[in-house]
Amino acid sequence: MATFMSWFLFIAPWFLIIPLNPLRVRRFLSVSFFIVLITSIFFQVAKEFNWWSITNNIFFLTDVSSFNYGLLPVTTILMFYFFYPNPWLFFGANIVADAIQAFIISPYIFERIGLYQMESMNNFGLFLIIVIHIPLIYGYQKWYDKVFRIKYRSE
Repeated sequence: MATFMSWFLFIAPWFLIIPLNPLRVRRFLSVSFFIVLITSIFFQVAKEFNWWSITNNIFFLTDVSSFNYGLLPVTTILMFYFFYPNPWLFFGANIVADAIQAFIISPYIFERIGLYQMESMNNFGLFLIIVIHIPLIYGYQKWYDKVFRIKYRSE
């Protein structure tokens, strides 16, 4: 079951962006790649500090969970697609989604299925680590828009 779920979280989320406007999706691809980079680094740090351990994964991934390359970048694209550039809406929606991830999905789905096991970190610590990403990715997207002079308009 865990191997199936790993593959599912790796591939299936990408189908969620098919019905969206491709021009708007393309606008947020850079920030989705940025979040993959940041969280890949966090997974390596987590291994060193024994925060959690990946217990089941896709055969070519070791210390980084498969949802880091499927569910996470797609969720990032969706959050930006629907809530950016309004900072209050963006931050609020992300905090709610991150709380659901840390306190419901992580312990009751991902850990029970066997994707990973929390070790020296609890779910509140996981929530704080996930929330740290919000201003980083929002700031990155603002910077990206400024550098490439992307205007806020309905596309």
